[in-house]
Amino acid sequence: MKKNVKRYSVVTFILLTLMGLFGCNKDPYMLGIKRYNYTDRAIADFSANEQSGGNLFLSSETSGGGGVSCCVTMTRRTKTPFWIDVRYRRDALETYRPRKEIEPAGNYTTTRIQVTGPIPPDPSYLEIHFYPDQHIEAAISGADGPSPPRLKLQTRSTFAR
Repeated sequence: MKKNVKRYSVVTFILLTLMGLFGCNKDPYMLGIKRYNYTDRAIADFSANEQSGGNLFLSSETSGGGGVSCCVTMTRRTKTPFWIDVRYRRDALETYRPRKEIEPAGNYTTTRIQVTGPIPPDPSYLEIHFYPDQHIEAAISGADGPSPPRLKLQTRSTFAR
């Protein structure tokens, strides 16, 4: 009986040590979702890996079009390239006064985006960039903050170019 308890103790110790070394890393990092909209219309709803990014206005020359929402979880073992799923729909296009719908909101679109490039030593933001030709790019930026808008576009309103 004492030999079995001793064996079980040794086996348990070895398993706990191996789990600590190879897979139970309890230090994932949370990336704030920073989004940029270079298209011609606001985005009514958006998510990255099923984490809500909320609504997204149009980017301006100085702003991405939306703040930072919370959060996509990544492990420290994540290496690029890797894939994320982005789900979104374009907002309805409306006149101001009187408010009339010119074009209805679009259907939801889900697309897989490859995240390339290096992961900084202090990953803090998952950037999602919606481009005018409807393609989407993603990148990770560090604690020094998300990058400024990649395209410097003028807007006539926050909802349409």
